[in-house]
This record gives sequence, C-alpha cells and structure tokens, in this order.
Amino acid sequence: MIAPRRGPLVLMYHGVGRRSAEEDFFNLFVSPDRLRRQLTALLRRGWTPLTLDAYLHRTVPRRSVLLTFDDGYQAMVDEGLPVLRELKVPATVFVLSGLLGGRSRWMAEMPDEPLVDAEGVAALARAGLDVECHGWDHSGLAAADPTTLSRNVEDAARALRDLTGRRPRAFAYPYGEHDARARRAVAEAGFEVAFSTHHGGGRYAVPRVDVNSTDTDTTFRIKTLRSYPAMRRITGRVPALRPALHAMIGRAERN
Repeated sequence: MIAPRRGPLVLMYHGVGRRSAEEDFFNLFVSPDRLRRQLTALLRRGWTPLTLDAYLHRTVPRRSVLLTFDDGYQAMVDEGLPVLRELKVPATVFVLSGLLGGRSRWMAEMPDEPLVDAEGVAALARAGLDVECHGWDHSGLAAADPTTLSRNVEDAARALRDLTGRRPRAFAYPYGEHDARARRAVAEAGFEVAFSTHHGGGRYAVPRVDVNSTDTDTTFRIKTLRSYPAMRRITGRVPALRPALHAMIGRAERN
C-alpha cells in the first residue's frame, strides 16, 4: 500500500516567465499562462491556498496548498505577481539576502537571471506575499562549514529582518540540501519551519513537490495527489521507469 502525504500540499516553484530551453537550462521558469492555468485548476477542484501564517498556526481544510517560490527572481514581481493578484492567491517567496539586486551567479548554465532588489522585496510584501529566507548566497548547507552555516542562516535572517522589519519565520534550503547540523542551525536561529525538496526530515525539512516548465496539465494533477511522494520514491528505485513514464505522459512545450 502506498502511504499518502500528510498535511497540506506544498508546491515548489522557482521562476515565472517565458524562457527558452537555452535561457532556462534547468526548466525553472513556468510561463504566466501556465501558472494561471495550474492555479485555476486547483481552485476549481476545491483547493484552499494558504498564507504562511495559516499553514503554521491554523487548522486547515484537507485540500490545502502552500505555494512557494524559491530564489527571488525579479520575474516573480514582473510576471508572477500579476497572476497571483488576479486569482487572489497567496504565496511564500524565498529570497537570498546576500544577493538582492544581483544575478543567478550560482548557476554557471544560466548566471544572468536578475534577482529582486530591496524594492522588489517591498513590492512582494505590499502585495501580501510572505517574503522568507533562502539563505545568503545559495550555498548548499549539507556538510557546510560553520562559517557558511552562520552566514546563510543567522546573517541571512538578520539582513532580511532589517529590510522587512520582521524576523523571517520560514527557511528554504538551497538545492533542498540539509543535514542534522543544518536543521539544528535553522531551528536555533528561530525559524518556525524549514522546507527541503523531496527528502524530508520533520518540521525543519518539510518536503515539497516541484513544479517546472516541463509539467503538462496531467503531470501537474498527478503531482497534487496525496500518494505522489510515495509514487515518486517507488519509481526512483527503478532507473528506467521514471523517464519511461515521462515519455508516455509527455512534456509541456516551452512558451
């Protein structure tokens, strides 16, 4: 029997915008039209989008979803925010405190994607989005040295607090990487929750389901199933199975 997911669905997006495959090597950018279609489908099927506060502190309906967006791309303000406003859907955006106004230099394959600056953070907050912490410079935190941990957890939280006027409550691990030391550092820094990708580890490594530019309407719906995390683990044990399933279901065209 496949064990179902517990708790609200947490979706992990990155960028929102139209990017070619050459511009978006890792399939991180979902077009505004596709985002609108995905969120509209969730709403029509009775899903309740959550604010971070509701996720943390309230009893929520069974079909509840927390939308998260990693990295803090400027395109989130320019192309993602209008969709969220149109549909009145809340979201949580994780930004890099040490790279505000910079570029995505941590990815050699796509180093020039602009990141939000201080005004971009303010624009997201004014729109009612929760702006939370993704570290300082996108360094991986699994097996990180003490200096890297301190900079990406404590210093990053302090800088974001100074910018927004409130201490961040949620942390998202860069690359989804975490270990016991990283989880402990995040907890000791005062965060209430931390998010990983597919590999969970309690309150300070809550797994998320990734959504990317290759997702079709069918694969997106599959990813919202309560059994999806377990299905993903099972298919991952057979190297050829997951690519075969993707080939059968299809991949979305870039637009």
